[in-house]
Amino acid sequence: MPAPTLATTTTTTTTTPASSPSSCRHLETDAYPRHACATRPIQIYLGGSFDPVHNSHLALLAHVYQHLHTAKPLSKLSAYFMPTSRSPLKDNSSRPEHRMAMLQLAIDEMTAAKAQTAISPADFRICDHEIWQTPPTYSIDTLRALRQANPEASLVFVIGADNVQSLPQWRDGDRLIEFAHLWVIPRDHLQTHQHIANLLPNKLKSALTEHIEDLKYAAKGHIYIDSHRVDPISSSAIRQAITEGSFDIAKSALPRSVYSYIMKNNLYHSY
Repeated sequence: MPAPTLATTTTTTTTTPASSPSSCRHLETDAYPRHACATRPIQIYLGGSFDPVHNSHLALLAHVYQHLHTAKPLSKLSAYFMPTSRSPLKDNSSRPEHRMAMLQLAIDEMTAAKAQTAISPADFRICDHEIWQTPPTYSIDTLRALRQANPEASLVFVIGADNVQSLPQWRDGDRLIEFAHLWVIPRDHLQTHQHIANLLPNKLKSALTEHIEDLKYAAKGHIYIDSHRVDPISSSAIRQAITEGSFDIAKSALPRSVYSYIMKNNLYHSY
């Protein structure tokens, strides 16, 4: 389906049909200076259903952004929430329009609170490359398209350690680093660096690095395992809390504007 046009702000893009990744390209990568001391512009992507987007999503993307922002040398950074297409296995998943609206509200709320944050919310955007596509979509195809649109940029694809465990089941999961870097976040029982590293397919183990700056100089090909712990919040638990009338739980886990949107549009009440 063609993507509807959303109101544009300094923190979002105008949505376009999913056949083009142009809505994810905001960097003049062809202007990248080609000398040994130069770093590349960096694009960070956090994928997920974001049904709904919650505080842990925001904190996670902010964490990766901040670490890349402060690591020397300095690079031009952009960070993207990349909502996935509607799952054919979830009859009750929210419409793309609702998920896009909630993401934009969350970004706007971060922008309004920028005086209290250590990051620049203006660098947070929505990449709509997958959401309007007919499922299933595959990360390998998305990263290939993003690489074609941004040939010189460093692409950083953020995944959970549980995804590392399931990479052999992904379509061409061992080829993701041909198009991007992987930034791995510990999840649940998968907490230690060594445990997560052991889960990698053998052909990917040589791509491991402990140096964030490697992700700045190279456009792709590295895997960085973070030690950051994510708050154990899940979108499914939030949906369940709303269904059961435990609104205080949902309210504490969501940006205020997102919670108000859910109540106004009666989302998740009948899951």
